[in-house]
Amino acid sequence: MTKRTATALVALSVVWSAPLFAAPPAGEHAAPARVTLPGKPTGPIGLEYHVAAAPAVGVPLAIDVSARVEAEVQGLSIEANASAPHAVLVSPPAVVTAGDDVYTWRITVVPLAVEAGYLSIIVAGRVDGLAQSRGVTVSLRSEAARGPVPAAQGAGPEALIALPAQESSLNRR
Repeated sequence: MTKRTATALVALSVVWSAPLFAAPPAGEHAAPARVTLPGKPTGPIGLEYHVAAAPAVGVPLAIDVSARVEAEVQGLSIEANASAPHAVLVSPPAVVTAGDDVYTWRITVVPLAVEAGYLSIIVAGRVDGLAQSRGVTVSLRSEAARGPVPAAQGAGPEALIALPAQESSLNRR
């Protein structure tokens, strides 16, 4: 085979293979695999709560708990436990609304002491046979337990707080 024949064969192979590697016409472009970047992943249960008023000793307090669940969540349940059972009365959760993947319960508590502790609320369900849950903690401390708020010392909305520091030998030059 001569040099001229080899050059001709290479040139013909490039010309014939060019359509194979060319970009498709504008109308035939495939859609991108992902249009937006995903955010932080979340679980199949989203939980929020709303407290009707500030906790006070001997006064019933209504806590509304809302759960947004994905369609595949089955067997949804709610549980409410007081961290100090001797200092608070807790009613069983009562269903307010259920449907369209949003569920709302109302829990009524009565703090019996100034330091009534916390109420832990857990909503659980099953997705593909695996247990999933989401929890929140609600403070039941009354305003009297919090005490007075210390007055600002004229520093304004932004204050510089300098803590004592000791220079180490690594920071010296």
